[in-house]
Amino acid sequence: MSDNLAIIFGGPSPEHDISILTGLQTSRVLSSKYQVLNIYWSQDNKWYLVDANLESKDFLDNNSIFKKELNVRLDSNPGFYYKKKKLDISLIINSCHGGPGEDGTLQSLLDLMEIKYSGPSLSTSQLCMDKYAFFTLMSKNNIPVLNTHLISHKHEPGFKGPYILKPRFGGSSIGVEIVQDYKTALSITNNSTLYNHGSILQPFLEDSNDLLVGVRTYPETDYSDIEKPIRSSNNEMFSYKDKYLENGGLEGSRRELPAKVDASIKSQITEILDRLLTIIEIKGICRVDFLSKGEKVYLNEVNTIPGSYALYLWEHIGLNKFDLLKDMVDETQLKTINWIKEGSDGTALKTAKDIQSKLG
Repeated sequence: MSDNLAIIFGGPSPEHDISILTGLQTSRVLSSKYQVLNIYWSQDNKWYLVDANLESKDFLDNNSIFKKELNVRLDSNPGFYYKKKKLDISLIINSCHGGPGEDGTLQSLLDLMEIKYSGPSLSTSQLCMDKYAFFTLMSKNNIPVLNTHLISHKHEPGFKGPYILKPRFGGSSIGVEIVQDYKTALSITNNSTLYNHGSILQPFLEDSNDLLVGVRTYPETDYSDIEKPIRSSNNEMFSYKDKYLENGGLEGSRRELPAKVDASIKSQITEILDRLLTIIEIKGICRVDFLSKGEKVYLNEVNTIPGSYALYLWEHIGLNKFDLLKDMVDETQLKTINWIKEGSDGTALKTAKDIQSKLG
């Protein structure tokens, strides 16, 4: 058992606040058996070592908690440093949602720092954050997904509205809107920074249901119960407010768990998940989101680092929060860090002519 783990939370992301909640909860659970360091990643891209007993409200205009700023070093002894002392960290639990904490940026940094980390690899992070690339890969592998159009002034979608508008790179709810026509979608994307890196349209499925499932592959492949979120009465989709702001947050939001769905729906979900795991690598605990309409099920997206790691989804099948997070720690310890160097044996350098001759 490792005694030197750190939790990173926050980050310059629209989901910064939710990440703080996930990080603080994770720290409280794991600190019962582990020595835990808490690293806060600020919205202005600074790193701080913070106390373990902080509450979420302490991060609101409270500069007194940011006394221990950390430095990142990528030299011969890479790592996080407080003043001149390197933090003794054997692995990191990534509690960042959205933005650079979930899209591969943080994963790349930790790879360069040679620190093991929980959750998705660089490639999985990038793929699941890019909704258009994810749709393309899934459709090529015959997994049922909604038609997805990459918004452009030059090309209109090949399907009719109303539409669901989403940032191409982003979480599962921020910036997601229902629009009636393509002109409105263009106007919104042109006037909001949420869509600076692109946006997509999908057909809006009226009277559809959201169905969510937790997935992990360690210590063995396991699927949680199926959740059916209960939307607000005036909402046509499961919104950010429904998910994170109602009834005290994610775990208090209204839901049907286990969801009361037909056996055929459950069978389709299981079949899609089984096929999905042959295409992408899942590490840690992710949440896979589906849409169902009638007897048809569509894979919506894979949330590689869901809020609170979707730990509540497993309670009905006898797995408590500490055991789930301990499995995540144990899985992270098994991660190997190595760079492929095969082929760089100096032969090309020995046989090369002088550089000037290559310049013509």
